[in-house]
Order: sequence, then structure tokens, then C-alpha cells
Amino acid sequence: MINTFKKKSLNRILQEIYAKKQIASGFVVEFGAESGSTKNFTNFIQFKDVLKTTYCDKFPKHNETKEEDLEEKLTLLDNSQDNIIIFNVLEHVFDTKNAFLEINRCLKSNTGTIIGSTPFMHRVHGAPYDYSRYTKQYLEKILEKSNFKNIKVENLGFGAFTSAYVIIFDYLKLIPSLNNIILTFCLILDKSISLIVKTETKNIYPITVCFTAEKK
Repeated sequence: MINTFKKKSLNRILQEIYAKKQIASGFVVEFGAESGSTKNFTNFIQFKDVLKTTYCDKFPKHNETKEEDLEEKLTLLDNSQDNIIIFNVLEHVFDTKNAFLEINRCLKSNTGTIIGSTPFMHRVHGAPYDYSRYTKQYLEKILEKSNFKNIKVENLGFGAFTSAYVIIFDYLKLIPSLNNIILTFCLILDKSISLIVKTETKNIYPITVCFTAEKK
């Protein structure tokens, strides 16, 4: 609840919780990130013996940020990275097949790991373009076809009411106290519904989809 008073979206809150459970080490690259930004997910992922962190973006704002386009061949060397982090980027990439293949090429064989997330229930947000929303099944399939193993894809969410809440968050965040009352109400309704339905409601109405996988 505290984070919603800070005007953070539920999508972002769930992603940060997921990121805090992940571990990165060695040579790390984060896409869609700016050097020194508080929004980087490397701020939440657990670092262990990290040797170097590189921040990449298609339209970098700072000299310290490396310019990379996931729809083209990356300048990163083959088998050079231990972890590649990619949160809230794939929806802005039209050629996701190339993106996953290039990420796989740059990761170290057998141990290199991709850690990422993409929103499912979220307004259109061009940066500069917003192309797609991806399901758990799609991410599992494209990671498999892109030469990854130990693929773990997870839907995060609560149910239909919190998914509906996400849609109107841009307006509710203007009145934080009301926002939190409505969010609490939605969470209670979704929890109640989850007790009487067989399918996990987060798998029917995911807010965000998170994943990890290792290069074969």
C-alpha cells in the first residue's frame, strides 16, 4: 500500500517484488535502463560478485548508457554476459524473435541467464512505440525456440478486479487515499473469488508476466 501512495503502478510493484528474488553476478547488462537511474531493476536484483554492469537503451539520454537496438545485431560480444536483465522493454520491440536470439548469443553458454518481465494489463505507452502484450505461453515458446533452457515463466496478479483497477490507475493515483481504498476493495473481491474457482485467477487476469531462462 505504501508504494501506491508513491504513485507506483501495481505492475511496477509486482515487478520489483519479483526482481528482489533474483540474483545476478559476473558481467551484467540491463536493457531499457539508464546509468544512475533509480528506475533500473538492477537496484532491486540481488548482486553477488558482479564484475561490471552495462546499461543499454535504444535512445540513451546519457553518455554512460550504451546505445543498443534489440531489432538489430547487438554490439555485445558472443558468450560475454552472465546476466541480461530486460524489464518493460519487449512490448516496445517489434522483432522479438531477433531480440531473444541476440540476447541468447551474448549470454555465456550453459550458465548465462536472462531475467525479465513484460506488462500484460497496462495502458498503451509509446516509447516511442508500443507493439504487443505477451502471454505466459508465448514467452515459454519463444524462449524455447531461442535456445534457452530451464525456462520459468510466471503470471503475477490477483484477478479480474485488480486488473480493472490497473486500467484506471492513472486517474486514481491523483487521489492516493481513494486509490488505496479501491485497491483494497479489489484485492478482497479477487481473494474471495479465488476461493471458489478452480483456475488460479492470476493466470486468467495477469497484470504482468515475469521470466527467467538459461542459455543452452
